[in-house]
Amino acid sequence: MPVAGLWDIADPGITPAPANTPSAFNTSYFAETRLDAQVFLTTTLRVGIADYRGDGRPDYDYAARVFYGDSVAPARASVGGGTPLTITGLGLQSDTTVQSAGVTIPLLASSTTRVLVNSPQLPDGVYDFLLSDTNTGGSSSMSGVLTVGAGQTDQIEIVSGASQTATVGGQAAFPFVVLAVAADGVTPVAGASAQFTSPSVGFSACAGGTNCTILTDASGMASTLMTPRSVGIGTVTAKLAPATYPIPQQVNTTLTAASSPLDLALLSPSFWIAQGATLSLPVNARVLSNGVPVSGSTLTFRIIQGGGNLSASSAPTDAAGNTAVILQINSFSAPVQVSVCVAPANKVCQTFSAAVVPTSSLQLQPVAGTLQVVPSSQTFQPAVVRVVDSSSPPNPVLGASVLFVSYVGRVAANQPIFWAGEAGISQPAAPVILSSSKATVASDINGLASLPISTQGYSGNIVVAGTATAGNSSVQFEAQQLGP
Repeated sequence: MPVAGLWDIADPGITPAPANTPSAFNTSYFAETRLDAQVFLTTTLRVGIADYRGDGRPDYDYAARVFYGDSVAPARASVGGGTPLTITGLGLQSDTTVQSAGVTIPLLASSTTRVLVNSPQLPDGVYDFLLSDTNTGGSSSMSGVLTVGAGQTDQIEIVSGASQTATVGGQAAFPFVVLAVAADGVTPVAGASAQFTSPSVGFSACAGGTNCTILTDASGMASTLMTPRSVGIGTVTAKLAPATYPIPQQVNTTLTAASSPLDLALLSPSFWIAQGATLSLPVNARVLSNGVPVSGSTLTFRIIQGGGNLSASSAPTDAAGNTAVILQINSFSAPVQVSVCVAPANKVCQTFSAAVVPTSSLQLQPVAGTLQVVPSSQTFQPAVVRVVDSSSPPNPVLGASVLFVSYVGRVAANQPIFWAGEAGISQPAAPVILSSSKATVASDINGLASLPISTQGYSGNIVVAGTATAGNSSVQFEAQQLGP
């Protein structure tokens, strides 16, 4: 008749134990005694098992197991899900059930002291985890161990695009960029919900609408282009996880809009281009009259500084008032400016400019897909990075050469090559290198460069790992497709 007790290691062994089984075989499971206890602080505990009759006769065998969930790492996950999480504990098995917010989470890998899962899609907030043991009915609940998206004390800051002026119906010159950070004001918060709202401004992130929610990227940033819908000073608000917190953290700015019988607006009037880049760059413009698009109007284009070639010196606007010509730049080395005017009088003009960013000033930011673990039936997401310059706030860089160097390898044991939350990559066995590759990708107008991650047809426990480099800056990425 086995019974069990639990004491602090410093406790001399008082009877009864602070946590104990009042009787033997206290569960509906045949021949099982189970002790359930709550642990409120970090300490070392002593477990004692005895015969309820008290005579201590060693005339039977028993099997005992501690089933305990201790911690989850990392302590942050994305609202969109897919964040690899390592749950550390004792007595864990391949059939251990993991739940959070009532959602059962499939196991990717397991050992006796840890299991690996991908976080599910959950709203912003702090969550508990429940581990359950199928064979014994035992369970372990960990309270408040994972913050999904934004936490209560997280903050939101404006990075760029505040207090601009624009023409009604024309796009503001700079995107509105916000950054979610932890309470320390430094650590970026990835995968948090950022809501953009305005009564009079349309957002590109909202497909032109005035209210939508997007997720911050791996660098904690969320951005949108802005187009005023009416004359006056429009208020723009970015809120952090407003669906979760009644009084969310938020920032506000203004967009002042005006209109006249003839207005000219440039879409993205300023570019920052990597030194030495050769590319074709669209010069987009829109003609408006009191906020209404003007079709059939002729615009003239002329290079007034630097070198390059324009695909045309003039072009008519379409039904939406838009037109564009292509600026061809070869081995970019000096700033370029293009004058855009409304013909025939050329009295309404705007200037398009492109600045040079030296290679030594290039910086890389992680955006998405830099850490992935998927089951055998699932493919990888691309690894995405952003190239920016070294200014403050940084500007996205177009045409920067990003070198992706990666290898594909197979791990003999069907275990993860890394466990999330550890300081380094934990390799159960050195991977056998199957192939390696290099690819150079030019960053787009948003500074983004991406690499599709593939196992290249190999199956089993496959690892794809590598580095993205631009100038003197680099970002590492790792992805593993586990075997059956």
